[in-house]
Amino acid sequence: MNVRVSFESPVTGLAYGRGFRVAATLAVLALLVWGTRMVLVLGIGPGNGDGWIVIGATVFALLGTWYFMITSRTTIDTQGIRQSGLVERRTEWSEILHARVRGPAFSRRLVVRGVNGRFRYYFGGTPELLAAFDAIAAAYPRRR
Repeated sequence: MNVRVSFESPVTGLAYGRGFRVAATLAVLALLVWGTRMVLVLGIGPGNGDGWIVIGATVFALLGTWYFMITSRTTIDTQGIRQSGLVERRTEWSEILHARVRGPAFSRRLVVRGVNGRFRYYFGGTPELLAAFDAIAAAYPRRR
């Protein structure tokens, strides 16, 4: 399949917008405060040492997920589309069957369907990425 849209100069930016990142940060802070209160103030906690491992792993997973959400970046270039994060997503131009832009204003995403039938979602947190998403969706419309 031929490339239908060209990005000679790469478009890159944060995958999630400021509002989404602020909301995620506030949610993580609220969960940490609530969890700390449960353990310290109310005396609710694990009865043995193994329970503390579970609590530690949970906090580590929560903070790790938050970190990758806050720092992930989406890049569109001559090769295709990529998004960094806990798991990097990548789609080459030749793999795209059709694409469309979905979601509310604070969490716009490009939904790409590959020739193999798989759907991939790429988030855009900057006006430049959102404009590039619109160009990609226009270049790869859904065919009936």
